[in-house]
Amino acid sequence: MGLEKTVVRNMSRIEARKLGLALLVGCCIVILTYFVSMSETTVDQQLSVAYRVGTAEVVEGKTSLQEPERLRRAEGGYGNNGEEKVHRRDFSAVPHLTAEEEKKESKKPKDEETLPPKREDERSETMKPRVAEPICDFSNPRTEFCDMKGDVRIHGKSSSVVFVSPHQRSNEWKIVPYVRKQMGNVEKVSVRTASSPRGVPECTVNRSVPAIVFALGGFTGNYYHDFTDVLLPLFLTARQFDGEVQFLVTNIQVWWLHKYDSIIKRLTRYEFVDLDGSNQVLCHPHVMVGLRFHSDLAIQPARAPNGYSMIDFTTFLRSAYSLKKAHAISLREHPDRRPRLLLVARNGTRRFTNVPEIVQMAEGLNYEVVRSDADFGDVAGFASVVNSCDVIMGVHGAGLTNLVFLPINAVLIQIVPCCELEGMATHTFGFPAMGAGLNYLEYNISVEESTLLELYPREHPVFTDPQSLHQQGWFKMGKIYLHKQNVKLDVNRFRPFLLRAMDLLRR
Repeated sequence: MGLEKTVVRNMSRIEARKLGLALLVGCCIVILTYFVSMSETTVDQQLSVAYRVGTAEVVEGKTSLQEPERLRRAEGGYGNNGEEKVHRRDFSAVPHLTAEEEKKESKKPKDEETLPPKREDERSETMKPRVAEPICDFSNPRTEFCDMKGDVRIHGKSSSVVFVSPHQRSNEWKIVPYVRKQMGNVEKVSVRTASSPRGVPECTVNRSVPAIVFALGGFTGNYYHDFTDVLLPLFLTARQFDGEVQFLVTNIQVWWLHKYDSIIKRLTRYEFVDLDGSNQVLCHPHVMVGLRFHSDLAIQPARAPNGYSMIDFTTFLRSAYSLKKAHAISLREHPDRRPRLLLVARNGTRRFTNVPEIVQMAEGLNYEVVRSDADFGDVAGFASVVNSCDVIMGVHGAGLTNLVFLPINAVLIQIVPCCELEGMATHTFGFPAMGAGLNYLEYNISVEESTLLELYPREHPVFTDPQSLHQQGWFKMGKIYLHKQNVKLDVNRFRPFLLRAMDLLRR
């Protein structure tokens, strides 16, 4: 009893602030444990989490009725109707929602904080100079991209950008501000770092918003490359700023900016600057040189600012052009309605030679057929036509770029010319279509459907050994397979694809 009283008195003196107490008497150890109640603690943590939600199932198909010659030989051939391949993938049809996480934690009163003295190695660690983060990314084989925050000065006429920071060593890079860094017709921009402003031109114009330096060179002017080389990368780079960003353009093409005015004005609230003609020293707190790029007409959300996806891009475009149709027709909900089929006829090479026959067959399947060649001058007008349709079909070419205006769950049918162009065709339009939440079907024409038979005998390497031409390079291959070839579609062989498109619209 005397021992217990002694322990209790001792606990009273220290006010039981320790969680455990041990008392040694002779060879005996007495341990008392005291549990702190909620009212005795000063720690109060609150955690609120906003979740990003986006779930929707979109089904797409890829069907091939004609395999390459080399695959048929390797697998022993197949029947006349070919082989059907269907690929499925789930896509979110909900545009990106920004998620923020807030965490509040109360601190202990200062008189109760006890910090152990720093060890010698910890002191030396804190005294080390700050390591500068890389400002330029050269890891992408296609493009170069620099991102600088702080004192950044741009002089247009000398094509120079200087980043002044005491944490940076003096260095310089020559950057191609276009997503194809091998292009020889795009002038390079000098990006330089300086540890002090000594010798650096002083600012003549100060801005409070970020700036993006990019070029309108390379393949700009080709409809497909307008989107994959400039407009989509520009969306990836600028959209996160919600219009509070200025464009500094080299090799400027004013007509091009006016052509895509509806898109440009949604990305920036500021007038663009002709950088080549500017003798001012422009200063911005945040400058990017070049554009973000993942792949041709594609976005990888894990690498994109705010997790942007192709669906976010196509949703943005529908908003920019005030397109009314967000989803394709559901034949399950409206079985009596006729889906609209856009037939991209093409007036140049790779055109259909039997359009009336194709139209008659499609109308016999209860399609409302819309015939049109892509109008690359009137983007807004043609975008409206595309958006009103549920299915689009056409031979591989720039006109299929208009898939970006289709409503979600619509069907893209790409007709692939002869011979062994499937890989290129799928990369160019198949993957982008699936990423945009569309259903994708791919029809590979037979040799008998190609007008190349009018130019070469059936035993020619053009048909029997296409790889011998592919290996000679893009221009040699393209001269024959892309510029000399038209398509006489076998409507009976193609008919199952339009039926398949109907089935997809019923889901």
